[in-house]
Amino acid sequence: MARQEVIKKYAVFGNPIEHSMSPLIHEYFAKNLKINLSYVPILGSLGKFEKEAKIFLENGGSGFNVTLPFKEDAFKLAETKSKIARITGSVNTISIKNGVIHGDNTDGIGFVKDMKNNIEYDFNDKKILVVGAGGAAMGVIPSILNENPSELKIYNRTFEKAKSLSDSFENIGPVEAVSQDKIHKHNFDLIINATSIGINNIKFELSRKILNTETVCYDMSYGKISNSFKMWSNENNLKFHDGLGMLLEQAAESFYIWELQRPVITEELKNNLKLRL
Repeated sequence: MARQEVIKKYAVFGNPIEHSMSPLIHEYFAKNLKINLSYVPILGSLGKFEKEAKIFLENGGSGFNVTLPFKEDAFKLAETKSKIARITGSVNTISIKNGVIHGDNTDGIGFVKDMKNNIEYDFNDKKILVVGAGGAAMGVIPSILNENPSELKIYNRTFEKAKSLSDSFENIGPVEAVSQDKIHKHNFDLIINATSIGINNIKFELSRKILNTETVCYDMSYGKISNSFKMWSNENNLKFHDGLGMLLEQAAESFYIWELQRPVITEELKNNLKLRL
């Protein structure tokens, strides 16, 4: 009797989760690499993430991804953590290593790989502004600082939150919070929107004095809808990139953590995702 091939079980936890493109991405990776696995979206219950995650693992799950709002919960769940996960205090990838729940964060490396490999951007000696001081900013700032920018400023409507975030990373690189009344005194080579300001009908407004002739704008969100950050970028004739490439790159890193095989991000996959937006 032929032995039945084991299907590895993976998932993504989030709330909401119905619009997640992670299942499509990981199923595509698996098909191209001829790996037999399933990858399903799971609507996590607020306040019950740890219980539900452990049930998934106990029922044969090999690992899972985590999206909002559970990344800090996943950090607490993980029994061991990668260096970058410890620095950011959040986890988006759970795997099992020698029977132990291990947490990693691939957001930062996904962002950097998209910028360097796809956009061909060199962070070295650049002046960078991160708009936002929440989990999205927290996940990418350490990886950016590892690329040797000359400075990284964090701007948030609540200055104290930006200051708290910058203080937590000051031993890694040249990071500092900047207030609303002083931001116009700086100019930046790269502006990263790490907020939902562009997609929740809040107008994106910053002084044009912070721009130079080569300023690039990057929105960590993605989608067809023209948001206010993209509109602001276009009004100022700036190069603009959305976060679809980051989504793919961080997914590829997660897949590699689980399967030790690095998937190729193809144009076919990118086009498939764009059709879903």
